[in-house]
Amino acid sequence: MPNIIVLSPEPGTFTIDRARFEEAVVQRFGQQTKIISESADDQSSIDVTARVSRPGEPWFQIFHFGTGDAISTDGTNEQAVEVMLWVRSLLPDEHDGPVWAIDEAYTGHVELIPGMTPDDVRSGWLDHDEHPPE
Repeated sequence: MPNIIVLSPEPGTFTIDRARFEEAVVQRFGQQTKIISESADDQSSIDVTARVSRPGEPWFQIFHFGTGDAISTDGTNEQAVEVMLWVRSLLPDEHDGPVWAIDEAYTGHVELIPGMTPDDVRSGWLDHDEHPPE
């Protein structure tokens, strides 16, 4: 899996503000998480990066978009799935719109549903060549 972005395909239905992100990422990933504020002069839409370093695995990053409408990660497949499920857990079960995890090239996605397991995420992945989104 390449870099993954979690968002809603329905604009305005996915929002996690910066303060909530910063609190929740440290709570979930622990003291191995370093919060890095991005420069206001930066051309990136990312306002904060959480760098997670855990023993026995490669470090990875989780990025919060300044608009609050997306979170992404650059981790391994296992780390990406963990981040997807964590992000979905931050939203109410009865969320206003669908929550998707997509790859950065938009070649595939999975709809994230409360209570999913990592196996559900893997088996639910839809390749856009075979199943174009509506």
